[in-house]
Amino acid sequence: MARRYRINSPHVVAETLDGEATIVDLESGTYHALNESGSLIWDSLVVGADVDEVAGAFASTYALEQDEAARVVDDLIHRLADQKLVVPATETAQNGNGAAAAQVTPQNAEETQRTYLAPELSTYTDMQELLLLDPIHEVDASGWPSQA
Repeated sequence: MARRYRINSPHVVAETLDGEATIVDLESGTYHALNESGSLIWDSLVVGADVDEVAGAFASTYALEQDEAARVVDDLIHRLADQKLVVPATETAQNGNGAAAAQVTPQNAEETQRTYLAPELSTYTDMQELLLLDPIHEVDASGWPSQA
């Protein structure tokens, strides 16, 4: 059975720049950062890839044994789920945006040999007050500028 995850939207937003993902939980004001290997997993999950596909691509990209890659991917997914950043996708063949699930392809080892560093999920609370002051928290599903 396919296991897929999606961003826990609408209160979680994310962006990946220069190989590092920044993930913001707008409900708690907490933000998170993922290093390059963690971002590879994150980016694959949020486009609708199956966990086994992610692990296979991860193993190929970093020249890891399949069992080790599966353990690393599962560990990061559990940490992301514990922080309520991802949730199981209810769609079987679609991602959260309604698009067909993505096929994950490993990075071409000839183009770039990546050095493996374990995925790191760093959590920051230093901007909670500022993020929670954002007026987006004062609107309903119709959006800004309509107040709830």
